[in-house]
Amino acid sequence: MALLLVISAVLVAAVAYALLPYIRPKRSKLPLPTGPPGEPFLGHIRIVPTDNPEYAYAKWSREYNSDVISVNMLGQPVVVLNSAKAAVDLLDKRGANYCDRPRFVLFEVMGWQTTLTFLRWGPKFKLHRRVLQRAFTPTSCLSYRALQEQEAHALLRGISAKSAEWETILRRFATAIVMAIGFGVDIKSDDDPHIQMAIDASYALGHGGAPAGTPVDFFPFLKYLPDFLARSRSLKFARAWRWAIRRIHDAPFVSATSKPRSGIEQVSFLHTLLRQRESGKDIDANLFNLEDIKGACGAVFAAGQDTTWSTLVVFILNMVLHPEVQRKAQEQLDDITKGVRLPTFRDKPHLPYIDYIVQETLRWAPVSPIGVPHRSLQDDEYKGMFIPKNSFVYANARAMTHDENVYSSPDDFNPDRFIPCSEGGAGEPFPVGQFGFGRRVCVGRYLAEASVWIVAACMLATMKVEKEVDEKGEPIEPEIELTNGLTSHPKHFGCRISVRSESARQLIEATA
Repeated sequence: MALLLVISAVLVAAVAYALLPYIRPKRSKLPLPTGPPGEPFLGHIRIVPTDNPEYAYAKWSREYNSDVISVNMLGQPVVVLNSAKAAVDLLDKRGANYCDRPRFVLFEVMGWQTTLTFLRWGPKFKLHRRVLQRAFTPTSCLSYRALQEQEAHALLRGISAKSAEWETILRRFATAIVMAIGFGVDIKSDDDPHIQMAIDASYALGHGGAPAGTPVDFFPFLKYLPDFLARSRSLKFARAWRWAIRRIHDAPFVSATSKPRSGIEQVSFLHTLLRQRESGKDIDANLFNLEDIKGACGAVFAAGQDTTWSTLVVFILNMVLHPEVQRKAQEQLDDITKGVRLPTFRDKPHLPYIDYIVQETLRWAPVSPIGVPHRSLQDDEYKGMFIPKNSFVYANARAMTHDENVYSSPDDFNPDRFIPCSEGGAGEPFPVGQFGFGRRVCVGRYLAEASVWIVAACMLATMKVEKEVDEKGEPIEPEIELTNGLTSHPKHFGCRISVRSESARQLIEATA
């Protein structure tokens, strides 16, 4: 009987929620943004794909000739911005109206309650953002460059010794950067337990579904259903992998606070926050408790290592596919370093082609392709379209970075597209959107770009990245398949990475 009552309550709530769009009063004579036809009561819940919805949104944007489209998910209006101009106009220029987030029920289940990315607009969000922004301004990031160069050298040594384990070695690099900066913890080996924590968290992020896009996000009461009643694959996955998300919040914190503070620990983000909280300077201890500190540091760990690692995997894939890009970059690098030293950040102004490769890597496969939705606080109008209050507003980074009105042959990996017109190139703009917009833009974007740049420069200066070969010596074309979820990266592919020359090997060994 109790089970029957639960099922009845769920059905009644579902029907009532689905009827909301039909009983709400009209608030504007302007039409909603265009979009595909939906189904009665259900709207587009069965039409929008759960996996990789960014492709469907981009397709509908082209079909309906509008860079802003809308769908209805069980009564919830969802607006998708498919051009950088629309995103800048709304999320940047009208940022005060689009600064909020929806409630991410699935991510609550997974354990993300106090992480900046998912916090609702309010005093706590403002405090989290202020403390994180201060640590990752362009000027602050300059102080991390020595660490990034040091870890890039460790990456070179690791790959030259164990090239088959290149994915783990890239993960070690990304993890070492955020663990040192965020927690003052030094990653000394490729089998450090924090690396496996990063791998597990990455899997959870990449397979949990788009935020605010799963059934439990539209019907929060579903999260209370036991597993034998729950039919949502994403809800079951979130429950099964909650431990991975909680561990990246708790374990680094324990590692960093279980030993005396000295050296690198003194300047880490975590220890700075702890000192400020203890002294009452800059941080209100009542508003910013230990769970908030874990959440802020967890944001550094989860977002910083996963997006950097994912971008580096995209870089490696495209070096496999485009040897001509490698050769062009290596010619420029050899001209600057003369083959007698490794590149450094001081060389950056003289290595524009490395910048082009990094920007094309970010454009070709943005690691957060659909992003995390904003929420509109008030009714709005844009180009004759009505955007209701409480709409979920997505910035479709995949559509923006593959916009045919901006980029020629957008599916091709072509760093030359950024060469200025004055130098005989197309002068296409660097991508925007991959780091978000407005008051929700990624605070770690300067650190992330610098990390990818130094790895790309050092690897191209010293190594060759090639296709695997079969038993007959014929090259094997790697399959291109991207994972689904909050973050996206290429699925495993084969490749061969080798040191370019004996002199390059000596430069790598000298870094030890």
